[in-house]
Amino acid sequence: MKHYTNMFYNKDEQRIHTEIWLPEAPPTAIILVVHGYAEHIGRYTPVIEQMVQEGYAVYGLDHRGHGKSQGKRVYMETINDLVDDLRQYFEWVREQHPGLPIIILSHSMGTLISLTFALRYQQDLHGLIISGTATNSDEILPSPLVTAMRWLSQVIPTVRLASPGGNDILTRDQAIIQAVEADPLIDKGPWRVGMAYRMIEAGRYIRAHAHELTLPLLILHGEADKLTPISGAQMIFDKASSTDKTIKMYPGMRHEVMNEIGREEVFDDIKLWLKGHLSNVTP
Repeated sequence: MKHYTNMFYNKDEQRIHTEIWLPEAPPTAIILVVHGYAEHIGRYTPVIEQMVQEGYAVYGLDHRGHGKSQGKRVYMETINDLVDDLRQYFEWVREQHPGLPIIILSHSMGTLISLTFALRYQQDLHGLIISGTATNSDEILPSPLVTAMRWLSQVIPTVRLASPGGNDILTRDQAIIQAVEADPLIDKGPWRVGMAYRMIEAGRYIRAHAHELTLPLLILHGEADKLTPISGAQMIFDKASSTDKTIKMYPGMRHEVMNEIGREEVFDDIKLWLKGHLSNVTP
């Protein structure tokens, strides 16, 4: 496996950190990884290594305000900024491998970005994998709180108010929890109120347009996820017009199924789905 780091400048002249993992032989497809809130692309190395072993090229970026990229920490004016960054990077990746199919693998906030991306550009994708989707995040919040967040997001959007909660909400794996606590690239402060409300807005948009999805979908969610409601995964599955869609629920698993105890089952499910959708592809 060959590993490289790279970067590009987005429309707002922010430097965006990117990473590339390539198999030794010519790749048969491209997997574009879209990470979640407060983290970075480097956390996905275990699943990325699995993908590279299957012969796929893997690309990923740190979103603006995340990881090694520039931008106000864990903040966005609108989900469209992150979607535009992803589109810019997507175009560059596609140029590196003309004709190869591209599948997006995304998690949590990353599913808001990738689903919004897919609603605009699904004709350019060979498929979409979403894990721990945040489309129904407002479901677990009291309505008065959501109303207050909307007002505060207009007045003091960058102020940190919402507690992120403990890291044990992510996984039962204590080694992963310790790694999160020690990782300087993971933002551990309270949520910015504007960021939190923009994610709620993005989820509402996706719920309203999910029926427009027609591309192949693999939907993954932990049944013990208390951060993003499992109803969001079911909603995407039920509403999507895709004739090719699969949903996998994992008993006992929390938010990060790819970092959970028993994640080998998740990796196998992803690899099996990819093999079925890329079996006829030749480099």
